[in-house]
Amino acid sequence: MMTNNMKKKLLNFGFLILVFFILVFFGYRCPLRFLLGLSCPFCGLTRAFISLLSFNFKKAFYYHLLWPLALIGIIIFILYEFKIIKVKKIYIRVFLSLFITSFLIYYFYRLFNDSDIVYFNFNKSLIYKIIMSFKWGK
Repeated sequence: MMTNNMKKKLLNFGFLILVFFILVFFGYRCPLRFLLGLSCPFCGLTRAFISLLSFNFKKAFYYHLLWPLALIGIIIFILYEFKIIKVKKIYIRVFLSLFITSFLIYYFYRLFNDSDIVYFNFNKSLIYKIIMSFKWGK
């Protein structure tokens, strides 16, 4: 029997999945890249997961090498939140530490090694466009 708390969690999770698919359908892009022209450490994960839906593992690994780690994290989070599994807090902290460290190392590697996915281009950012509109608008 599901408690009210579990029903709320399930509803919230379903809502997040729905929002995710709507954003992907309408061509959602990373807000950090949009505002600053800088890709985030998770850049490519959405495209990797979309590639997984068509069983294109090669393309998924191309977009983000650490998608399996993210998928494991999502599964563990869901199982933990719905009390299907019990995990000690220390294991969650260790996993999160490894997760964050791995993503940051991989992010900086891609950022400084001419990646097609992760880049910094301030000229394409919204902030740059706003600054330039004031500069040239006078």
